[in-house]
Amino acid sequence: MVYRILVADDQADCRQAIAALLDRPGFAIEIADNGADALRLLMEGPFDLSVLDVHMPSLSGIEVLGHLRRTGKNTPSILMTGNPTSTIEAAAMELGAVTMLHKPVQAEILRITVEQVFSRRI
Repeated sequence: MVYRILVADDQADCRQAIAALLDRPGFAIEIADNGADALRLLMEGPFDLSVLDVHMPSLSGIEVLGHLRRTGKNTPSILMTGNPTSTIEAAAMELGAVTMLHKPVQAEILRITVEQVFSRRI
């Protein structure tokens, strides 16, 4: 089985680093550099996981996740932020985010979180 993962972040270096961390057999990685493109991709096709930056142009990661939930899409989503606040984290959790990771994202934490998401789906 191949798991399809969307990585959305407006910072190219962060987007590429996350995609590289997840680039391994069994994962198909797609990227978006803004919230509108992330939402379009997530609505067009089935994804097994999204990794969304909170602060992106056009739509925030919170807005993308909110739209997904309002339209009945339950894609597991990991949110990331470089400016964590309890308000942002609470909004993410209320929308059913798997977790909120703080930037810079630690590779081992991301790996474990992704493995836990997929171990629940097997």
